[in-house]
Amino acid sequence: MIRRLIVVVALIATPLFAQIPTPDEYLGYKLGDRFTSYARIVDYFNELAHKSSLITTHQFGETYEHRPLILAVITSQKNRAALDSIRQNVVALADPITTTPARAAEIAHSTPAIVWLAYGVHGNEASSSEASMLVASTLLHDQDAAKILDNVVVVIDPLLNPDGRERYVQWYIRTRGAAADSNPDAFEHAEPWPGGRYNHYLIDMNRDWSWTSQQETKARVAEYRRWNPQVFVDFHEMGSNSTYFFPPDAKPINANLPKDVEKWLDVFGRANAAAFTAKGWPFFVGEVFDLFYPGYGDSWPALHGAIGMTYEMAGGPRGGSAFLRDDGTILTLNDRIQRHYTTSMTTLRTASEHAADLLQYTYDATRSQSSSGQNTYLILPTSPNFQPLIELLQRQSIQIGMLASPATLRATRIDGDGAETQTFPAGTAVVSSKQPLGGIVQTLLEKSPTFTKGFLEAQRQRTEADEPNEFYDLTSWSVPLAMDVEAFVTTAAVGDVKPYQRQSAAAFRPAAYGYVIDGNDPNVYRAAGQMLGSGVRFSVSEDPVNVGDRSFARGTMIVLKGNNKAEIDTALARIAHDLNVNIFPLDSGWTGGTALGSERIHYIRDPKIALVGGQGVGATSYGMIWHTLDFDTPIPHSNLVLDSVRNTDLSRYNVLILPDGGGYSDRLGKSGISKLQAWVRGGGTIVAVKGASAFLRDKDVEISKLKPWEPPKKKDETTPAEERYNEYRIPGAAFRTTMNDHSFLTFGVTRSPFALIEGTEALLPVAHKVDNIVTIVKDNPLVSGVAWPESIDRMKGAVYMVSEPYGRGQVITFADEPHFRLFWRGTLPLFMNAVLYAPSFPRE
Repeated sequence: MIRRLIVVVALIATPLFAQIPTPDEYLGYKLGDRFTSYARIVDYFNELAHKSSLITTHQFGETYEHRPLILAVITSQKNRAALDSIRQNVVALADPITTTPARAAEIAHSTPAIVWLAYGVHGNEASSSEASMLVASTLLHDQDAAKILDNVVVVIDPLLNPDGRERYVQWYIRTRGAAADSNPDAFEHAEPWPGGRYNHYLIDMNRDWSWTSQQETKARVAEYRRWNPQVFVDFHEMGSNSTYFFPPDAKPINANLPKDVEKWLDVFGRANAAAFTAKGWPFFVGEVFDLFYPGYGDSWPALHGAIGMTYEMAGGPRGGSAFLRDDGTILTLNDRIQRHYTTSMTTLRTASEHAADLLQYTYDATRSQSSSGQNTYLILPTSPNFQPLIELLQRQSIQIGMLASPATLRATRIDGDGAETQTFPAGTAVVSSKQPLGGIVQTLLEKSPTFTKGFLEAQRQRTEADEPNEFYDLTSWSVPLAMDVEAFVTTAAVGDVKPYQRQSAAAFRPAAYGYVIDGNDPNVYRAAGQMLGSGVRFSVSEDPVNVGDRSFARGTMIVLKGNNKAEIDTALARIAHDLNVNIFPLDSGWTGGTALGSERIHYIRDPKIALVGGQGVGATSYGMIWHTLDFDTPIPHSNLVLDSVRNTDLSRYNVLILPDGGGYSDRLGKSGISKLQAWVRGGGTIVAVKGASAFLRDKDVEISKLKPWEPPKKKDETTPAEERYNEYRIPGAAFRTTMNDHSFLTFGVTRSPFALIEGTEALLPVAHKVDNIVTIVKDNPLVSGVAWPESIDRMKGAVYMVSEPYGRGQVITFADEPHFRLFWRGTLPLFMNAVLYAPSFPRE
């Protein structure tokens, strides 16, 4: 009788599972035989949600190309019924102010942990999204998964970067023949520009978690807050001849991470190692991939109390469907899927076994920050970038206060070394590291990060031995320095603090004569872009503008009603509303100060901007500028393909932007170079970034006369100069500068900005001092990050921004990216001035 009952139950259960399709059954081909489009991946997850009550899907955002961003949530029936309360309980662990230790312990022992599996932030690392379907299918089909789903709520993020992956997958499908060609030389292993790694705007979203510059990142960070996961895994791929990486991570480890994070990395690492060992698969740990820079998809969750991990599989853009490796083996797409599947399931099992301890870890991490944080940061509201900085911190859910009345304190400037007595005005932002997210507060606002003990010494030894260093990314990202906002840090108590409240712009009032927008208004360039797009005629003043008892900064915009259409009031009212910009009304041309007809006030011509991209141009450099002009600070412009420039009528443009890149000479050819030279001689402006400068100063081009730094000649000519395979490289450090504050190119910059420098090259100043717009100071130039003495010596007095005449035109050069990763805003006004105003401030 018992046996007969078991058979009946089995017969009932089998159809229930059978009706839930596996990936192979739903897609109509074996997973790994081909790449699956994102639309079909989404369809598959929706089908699972339709067929099973254990899984739901929901959309939490969309990409720039309007593809949905979805999550699939899988858990047991019991958890599913209580999912809202589970989520609320887990989120409460991140609030140790209101959640007591006793309540936290109760939550930890009665609530499933949340594990977020994030697949494919780099679109051309395309196997992990295929694995996501297999993970979901297994959780719904495998009887052994029931325990996992009792102890864990699984959040599957099947594709973080749909736009980039579709760019790669569709190219690969069009390129591959009837059968995959494993020959590494084959066309299908040579992805064209710009590649699928990045999103629509060619931004690396695995560097964007802290800056949230992209709409995908903004949406994902907001969704993250709703779940507060205990484990977050970011799935990647690397070179096709490599193996597999999982933590423990390489050094350095971010010093602001919770103290037990490395213990947990070891727990998960050993579990993955056992799974790989059982299958005979090679792997490595503790090399290459660190946990230091705060914008990664592992370090950012780790700073929020999760166990954040990166898993890297061999493959990448060259992997295709099959790739012949150096050892003679063929790496297939299925191989890559199976390994990511294995670490996914191993991670879920491990989290299930340790669910209570992981939940307790999240609470302990945030509680420790709330009780042990020692620093309070005071951010003065006087900089144009004050509000963008505050908004960045708010997107991170950092608690911000403001002084209700002036306060006098001993505090240290973020860019300084010693404490000083300073009076801070009411309205100063106050950010304490004594809060649940104190680790990320300290990480983002401190002057310079702290390296793991012994790491810098080891890198110096490698440098002296002429070996490549192991800095994986930036060594400076201090937001006050990046945004050139005056800020201080103190350990003293700060009183009379109220919740931060943004100051609204004054209501727009129609004027009789005209309008003024201050040159230091944080939205002045956005206003310029909207006015150009709307046909509003405006001018800009070289000098401060005085109107009655009001003074407006250099670069102030002046709009006169007599020069514009009758609808000007309506246009400006809309701009004031949309941008929260202060537009000051003028009721008379007699200001009591500046004469508004002065020759020091320049009418702004349509700059007719063209941004050059395509093969030969750095994709991320192009992308950062494209996003800046298209989205961050929208300015009318056109995007040109480098290969077509030689056949383009350049007279249609006044400004040509050349991003970083090393392929200009080859792509332009002699005819294109000649055309470019003639265009600049005739009055055009080139804005060149980083590597584009090398092209302009090439002996066959000579549009620029800049010279790179060279080692000084030795007095003893018999002693040969040092030759190196690995130049002294600056791994992303911040330098102090001095600037020409009489040039139109420094409008909107209230003090000399801090320049981010990455690389090996330094540019010597030009002969005419007035053309050296921004220069690295000679005395104590390094303010944050790492640069060896040899690099510092060559940077002393080097130019960061220079303007050179060429015929009736000009070349404006940036030694490095002026809006790096879209958060280094301190140097952004320099770039905006160059592209917007250069045609209206001719060299002749």
